[in-house]
Amino acid sequence: MEGLIHKPTAVINRISADRSDMVGYHRFLKNESVNQELMMESHYGYISGKVSGEDLICIQDTTEYNYQHHSGLIGSDELGTISNGISLGLRVHPVLVTDAKDGFAYGLSSLQILNRQGQSRDKFERKYNTLPIEEKESNRWLVAIEESKKRLSKARSLTFVSDRESDIYQLWSRVPDERTHLVIRSSFLRKFTDIEDQTEITPFSPLTMLGQTKITLPARAEKRTKSREALLELSVQQVWTLKPATLRQQKDNKDPDRIALTMVAVKEIIPPDSTITDPVTWFLLTDLPVNSLEEALNVVNIYKKRWHIEQLFRLSKKKGFALEESQLERAHSLENLIALVFIAAIRIYQMVSSRHNQDRSGTDIFDQDELDLLEKLRPGLEGRTERSKNKNKLHNLAYYLWVVARLGNWKPEDRDPPGPITFKRGWETLESYRRVAALHSNTG
Repeated sequence: MEGLIHKPTAVINRISADRSDMVGYHRFLKNESVNQELMMESHYGYISGKVSGEDLICIQDTTEYNYQHHSGLIGSDELGTISNGISLGLRVHPVLVTDAKDGFAYGLSSLQILNRQGQSRDKFERKYNTLPIEEKESNRWLVAIEESKKRLSKARSLTFVSDRESDIYQLWSRVPDERTHLVIRSSFLRKFTDIEDQTEITPFSPLTMLGQTKITLPARAEKRTKSREALLELSVQQVWTLKPATLRQQKDNKDPDRIALTMVAVKEIIPPDSTITDPVTWFLLTDLPVNSLEEALNVVNIYKKRWHIEQLFRLSKKKGFALEESQLERAHSLENLIALVFIAAIRIYQMVSSRHNQDRSGTDIFDQDELDLLEKLRPGLEGRTERSKNKNKLHNLAYYLWVVARLGNWKPEDRDPPGPITFKRGWETLESYRRVAALHSNTG
């Protein structure tokens, strides 16, 4: 597939727009000499060059793609089951790299696609708890960080953020160093003790109160909750996390018996007349120093960025590229498709998350040919009224994204800002203009 480089112009074109070459497109996906690791390499190389000297927040998580409803096409000899133990599918574990200052999404530094095909025994039969982490599926959290550290070696610092599923002792014992840090929500699966008096720390232990703050919690479609402002109480404690018994029983395990960490407790204060049924209660673990309310807020803000990867997952599914609707019949082809979609989804996500960014250049997303075309299209998309003009700073990123949104049928009069579907549609339209311009140039 020509043009499959760090910028996913051709990828979005093939997936979303022109269907005239679908035979060639499917042939490419089925090609045994092409795999998702090979396709991602140029993307990783591009990211490596863009992040030199930057402080980065790296968000990792796992999502699943359920293909059980296509089981007539995809056999059990191709795919294993996902978390429910019944449905055929694939698990995907990416690392989303964002700028620590403005949240700009550079791309992915790791993409693992996990297929449980051929795995017939359950965790109890395999004595999963006694296995070294290298033989567990949970090793994906470590692999993602190891791969990212190599690919992001030019960055000044890396802070990896993830949810409770990643609260694994080996992450704390093997990852942190001078330029690599962790912010992970605790699952309390291990024992914690106060670093001074050795008393056990539980979810109900009183910690040292630092103060209060208000944050806006985003809407959660899967939980059917609306966006709301939450009043939070922040507390902190220096703790030891103790090595689990299963690791102590492994003769070859060299992880230390305890690790010093900082625990930041975040608890929502509920008004007496509130109807909130799921208040915020986070226990965040980190190796970063936390000696003030400001530093505690920094940890909270880092953890909040985890929600960005959920938006990327949402974009890859029903609200975007509809990965679960694929009719491909081979696991190899599906894995290639997933890699292509994630490269394309990153571009759309960059647009959504940067639509108000007045400080970045248009070259952070677009190449010069794209910028020239967007500038030519802009006058025809502006109306006569002041409200219908492009009021963004001239030639910055938001300025060009305004044009893409207009191509996606967004109107400046709309109350809501342009979303992923609008930008996807706008990008497809831009690609159509680009092909026409190329055709005219070739025949001129």
